[in-house]
Amino acid sequence: MSASPDDAAATGGTAEAGEKAAEILEQAAVLLAECTEAGRLTRARKLVDKVTFAVADDELIIAAVANYNVVVDVTERRIQHGCRDFRGQASERRLCKHVAATLLAVEPRLALAVARELAEGARAPASGVVVPWRFEAITRFTPGG
Repeated sequence: MSASPDDAAATGGTAEAGEKAAEILEQAAVLLAECTEAGRLTRARKLVDKVTFAVADDELIIAAVANYNVVVDVTERRIQHGCRDFRGQASERRLCKHVAATLLAVEPRLALAVARELAEGARAPASGVVVPWRFEAITRFTPGG
C-alpha cells in the first residue's frame, strides 16, 4: 500500500518517511514485474486495499485476498495459494494477482526483500548457493466436502 504524506503525519511520521516508503514499495513493484505479467501486476495494485492480514512479519505472511488465502513463508521460502491462475503458474514460479497484491500490501521493506529474492533467487550467505522459492498450490477447504 502506498504511503501518502497524510498517512505519515497521521502515524507520527514525516512526509519524508512516507515518500521513502512509497519509493521502496515502487522498487518492490519493479522486481515483482519480473515475476508476473504486466496485466497481473496492474490487477494486483487494484487489490492492495482489499488484502487482510492475519500475520505479517519478517518470517511469515498470512493474508486473505478476494476470498483466497495467501501464505508467504519467508523463512522456508515457500508461497502457498490456491487460485486457478496460481495453480497454472506455480510450476514456472510466476505470481498471480493475489500473491502480488499481498506483497505490495505488506510493510515496504519486507515487500522489497521478498520481491528481490523472488526476482533474483535467494542466496545462502556462506555458500552462495541459490535456494529457490517453492510455489505450492493449495485447495480451498470446504466444510463437509
